Amino acid sequence: MSSYSKCVASASVGATANTFDALGTWTLRNDAKGTLGIWVEAAPVTAEAAVAYHGQIRVTSADLGIGGQIASCPPYEGGSPATNIGFRCYNTEFIPFAWGAKGKEQISIEFSSQLPDPTNACSVVAALIFEAGSVGSTIDNLNDIPFLNPFGTRGWNCLSKATITTVAETDMGADQPIPGWASEIVGFKAYMLPNLMTAGEEVVGYMRVRSSMPDFDPCEIPFAFGVGAPLGTPVGKGLEAQSPHPVAYSFKKKANINESIRGYVVLNAAITTGHPASLTVYYR
Repeated sequence: MSSYSKCVASASVGATANTFDALGTWTLRNDAKGTLGIWVEAAPVTAEAAVAYHGQIRVTSADLGIGGQIASCPPYEGGSPATNIGFRCYNTEFIPFAWGAKGKEQISIEFSSQLPDPTNACSVVAALIFEAGSVGSTIDNLNDIPFLNPFGTRGWNCLSKATITTVAETDMGADQPIPGWASEIVGFKAYMLPNLMTAGEEVVGYMRVRSSMPDFDPCEIPFAFGVGAPLGTPVGKGLEAQSPHPVAYSFKKKANINESIRGYVVLNAAITTGHPASLTVYYR
């Protein structure tokens, strides 16, 4: 069994409470066995005083026989006392979504803010985690896959890159080796930190991971947290991200063969000053 992760994204959705905007549609692989869950990363595209932001997703799939199911999701932000507040951090949330599949099913996702009506839209990334391959489905036993923690990790590898600016895919610049003794990749952690944030520039995006391993589709990992955009020049303390979550994953590799992965940053909005990003891979 292998798990795969694919992202859909929008830089501006949810500007009207309880009015859902299309975020995207996933099409499962031909050999998909089932869905596992959805990671949601979101942040407001600018800040306003005395405006609360909290999101919701609606998931629909005629192929799976699913009507519009709604779940709360990031961002979770109460009204701010001023418009030029400091950096605001929103942890990415995992929403369990376990359905069996036969392959090629389409699943659509929409985003909306919840009441009260916000002033601005949100920048959002959603990643569908699903399993595919020749091995039968394991979704009846969710403990088989370490969704929220790369369980049993025996090793790691980490790489960072400074001053990323563009929405175009940006190469992290080096391969990250996976040693021969490892038999499985079990998770990733991807994030971007603001150096000097500019008004109206949120930090929301994901890491596209490629590998030398066969059948490793580009794996798209949302940032562990999003950062809301300020309305004016930010004041106050800088951003702090408290224990950002890794995205659990499961991809088997052949033993005694050295492999590698390589990360590429994809942003929803361009960054004027350039920010650093980091990618950690966990294996056992």
